[in-house]
Amino acid sequence: MSILPVTRPLLRNASLVFCQIPPVASRTAFRQLSLKTSSPPPAPAPKNEKPSREPNDVNTKDKDFTPIRLLWPLGMNNPPQKGENSGVDTRTLQQKRDDFVNWDKHLDKRKRLTSQFGTSYFKDFNTMTKEHKGKTWIAPPKLFKDDKSLYFPNLQGRTLVPPRREVRDTTDILITPSPGVISVVAVFSSMWGQNQVATLMDDLAVARVIEENKGKVQRVDVNIEENTLKAMLITLFVPSLRKQIPKDRHDKYFIVRQGVTDEIRSQVGLVNGRVGYVYLVDSQGRIRWAASGVATDEEKEALVKGMRRLVDTLGSEEEIGTKEAAAFSPIVSAIA
Repeated sequence: MSILPVTRPLLRNASLVFCQIPPVASRTAFRQLSLKTSSPPPAPAPKNEKPSREPNDVNTKDKDFTPIRLLWPLGMNNPPQKGENSGVDTRTLQQKRDDFVNWDKHLDKRKRLTSQFGTSYFKDFNTMTKEHKGKTWIAPPKLFKDDKSLYFPNLQGRTLVPPRREVRDTTDILITPSPGVISVVAVFSSMWGQNQVATLMDDLAVARVIEENKGKVQRVDVNIEENTLKAMLITLFVPSLRKQIPKDRHDKYFIVRQGVTDEIRSQVGLVNGRVGYVYLVDSQGRIRWAASGVATDEEKEALVKGMRRLVDTLGSEEEIGTKEAAAFSPIVSAIA
């Protein structure tokens, strides 16, 4: 007797039973099988042991930043030139086309954009709420040596002198012919920064030195406002600024809209857009002293001594920047 007729119905019934298994059940079976064959999960950490965190974890609270004393010169390596840092693209069509097909420049632009988007807009405000109120560094007690000092960059902006639409260069004000003029440059971008600058610029001793040395020492204000809406508001208040600021300072009050690049901010130390900065610039356009944030009594005294020393050296070999004069000055790192 043949068993073929018997086996055929059995096989047919088994296939029907297998086809009736729901797909969810089959997936569950395969999942359980894979869990059994995979490696066991790592053992959980003890309860009394806290999990470690990376330094860049957003949930960790950074320690309070403590500013250190500035012992190195700030500024640009090359002397400023008129027309620099205008923020206007002066490339020709051919140059724009060459840059468009240049892959290396695309990579550089991507890095710059990544750096800009990676910086939080509220980071500056967070540092302002700290104990030091955004102070970036502590001003040096002495001037930077003339042969080690770097240059204040050229910035373009509109002043309070009509016509208002005319753009002027800071280099025309800062670099003066012999015997020269010393400049105390205040840089700010907000009302908070302007109030911080006032703690140094409006000090009685500092104002007295500037007043006593008219024609030798001048005050220069640089109001950087890259936000279009805020810049328009400042423009509306220009008539009010003319009334508040003395007329002899109208040509020395700059409203800068563009051209302050990340490189300039890094080299000059404008790392916090909400903080006010003060620079003592000699007649050659070199930064000889710098302060940030709310001024201390020590910084006020250092600025007064620095202005008087530069006034005494106007037109001398030290102001011109010869190495012979710098050799006789006391040296602490790059500070004279």
